[in-house]
Amino acid sequence: MPKTPAGKKRSSQNATRHGLRSNSVLILADEAETEYEETRRGWLEVYEPDGYNEVRLVEQLILNDWLLKRANRKMLQCEARDDASPEQEHRIELMQRYKTAHERAFYRALQAVEGLRRDILRNDLLRDRLLEKQRKEISGLKRELAERPAPPLAQDGPRTRAKQRRVTVLEQWVEIERTPDGKTRTTLYPSNEVLKEKGKALWPGPKLVYRRLNFVGSVPDEYAWTTDEESIRVNGGVGIQRMTVETWLRQIEKEKALGTGHLLPCGGNLPRPEERGGCGCAVCTRNRGMTNGRAA
Repeated sequence: MPKTPAGKKRSSQNATRHGLRSNSVLILADEAETEYEETRRGWLEVYEPDGYNEVRLVEQLILNDWLLKRANRKMLQCEARDDASPEQEHRIELMQRYKTAHERAFYRALQAVEGLRRDILRNDLLRDRLLEKQRKEISGLKRELAERPAPPLAQDGPRTRAKQRRVTVLEQWVEIERTPDGKTRTTLYPSNEVLKEKGKALWPGPKLVYRRLNFVGSVPDEYAWTTDEESIRVNGGVGIQRMTVETWLRQIEKEKALGTGHLLPCGGNLPRPEERGGCGCAVCTRNRGMTNGRAA
């Protein structure tokens, strides 16, 4: 039994004839570990993988590249022998099959990495376009809210007031995004206190509060309750909370007591009022039926 480190290394490869069937990285006696590390470093510099799936594909590409280099070397060594025996011809044929198999595996791995990279770039481009669209929508909505004319004042007279058929609402924009340190930030425009004062100045008094939620980039775990749609969870999007003023006042007290600065579920959105155009979507239809049932 060998006792020196070099002898033990050679002994560990006694059952390894050519190492072309190995599924793990095995450095044979006639190979240099520095050459493998150079191969590995080269591919990592090319792709700079980020994320588990990309790292796994690049590691598979590195392995297949190493095995292909080994197969090419074994093939050349086998062909260089001056031996025309049937055994030698069989060995050359065997080496050629191994070389072909590793070529296919290498190019499959390369295509998989390139395909994943294209998908990542495509998703990044799609997300950037979506974010730009959201920014424009936010800018337009903020401008619309700022330019919206003030409601009629009390001196319009009781007859004019009686003829009005509209529901006055308070609107609040909620920006939800992840900070560079991985935390979730919720910003209200305007703040709850400012919105309260605005509501006191309105006539007729507000009946509903609209909270328009904008998820920048993705939906954080704190807001997983807002949607079941995977595309919105991953890429972000917009949502809404529609509630009575009384519910909103209770809601902001709950959120204040929670102390995280984030919003909480309000127990189900009210349907859009008919005075504001109504809405026939499945959610509003269901909630309208629930609301009518409670009223009855």
